[in-house]
Amino acid sequence: MNIRKYLYLICLSIPSFSIAAEPTAEIPPTPKYRIEETLVTYRGAEQQDYLAFPAIVETGNNEILLSYKRGESHARDLGAVLEIIRVDLESGEIVQDPIQLGLPDEIMQMGEWIRFANGTLATYIDAQTVRDGKHTRTGLLQAVSRDNGKSFGPLERVGIIDGVEYGYLFDSAVVGRRLYALIMTFEYLAGGRRSVDALYTDDNGSSWHFIKNLNEEFGNIRINESNLIPHGSGFIVATRGYDNMQRLHQVDFDFNLIHETNITEDTPSIDSYIGRPRLLAFGGEHFLAGRNWRDRDRSIPMELGLIRFDPKSLKVEKHYVIDNVERGKVTDGYYPCPIIVNIGSKKLLNVFDYRAYHGNPPDIIRLQFDSAEFLR
Repeated sequence: MNIRKYLYLICLSIPSFSIAAEPTAEIPPTPKYRIEETLVTYRGAEQQDYLAFPAIVETGNNEILLSYKRGESHARDLGAVLEIIRVDLESGEIVQDPIQLGLPDEIMQMGEWIRFANGTLATYIDAQTVRDGKHTRTGLLQAVSRDNGKSFGPLERVGIIDGVEYGYLFDSAVVGRRLYALIMTFEYLAGGRRSVDALYTDDNGSSWHFIKNLNEEFGNIRINESNLIPHGSGFIVATRGYDNMQRLHQVDFDFNLIHETNITEDTPSIDSYIGRPRLLAFGGEHFLAGRNWRDRDRSIPMELGLIRFDPKSLKVEKHYVIDNVERGKVTDGYYPCPIIVNIGSKKLLNVFDYRAYHGNPPDIIRLQFDSAEFLR
């Protein structure tokens, strides 16, 4: 399958400014140089041209597997599949024909990769259907690959874990031989509650065990999309609140809360939650990437933000706009997947994402920056 790709260089040199009537409108620092490319485009597709919600996993040889939803709309599109491609990180070329995973009358809304300690690879899919006009989770699906993503076994339900069925897996981290994961359950699934839970597996996903209900641990807040990164003797966890607040939490390995901060309240250039937050660390610094709204009434279009924060205080140090500083009419997008790529002597920050303009379907894109831009 030949994918038409365009590559162009954009040199940005935009001064910061502020508007007196809009205290949140000041533009945070913006990288001056980037490479942008479209990896998969909706253009020319006669059906299932809505491409969204990417996830990536490294597969060696400077390659990744990249998965995304291929459907008809943001939600409620029965028959949407999870499509998987392999991308060469240096050239940007797609080097493996697409693989599609799906079930009749269900929606493969969002996939998330897990690489287990034994090397086994699996994608976990937020499977949904439509009932009474609303999207409803049908139970977390998994498909396992034992050949590094060249092929996948059948889609299977993860099933009940300690009396609970889960619907949406957000993130995972391996510490030693143990893998930790953040997974959401819903009130209409077995267990009867809506919460983001921390779980672990010591046998590469054959069995899972409950650790903590993070809604309760973090003060009975209602949360959705979450992310974690190992730090010290535990983790830093990012949570998107239903109260439109973005928080960072420091926890131990049992997910007991040690310290937290509300970065929405503390940061003038963040006026809501960070959509699909992703934590990463490089160059001795810690970052949070995701969709940002800089103005409370959303008069400023959505942006892709990268926030540098102090891992001890959890306070924001710098806030960068890494896409849409020009305030284009982005109508859907920004579930970022960041990764550091070594090309020669350079360390480049690559961000894989989806983005739609003016109500058109989204493309799957890659943004690339010199990582040194974010360490100054």
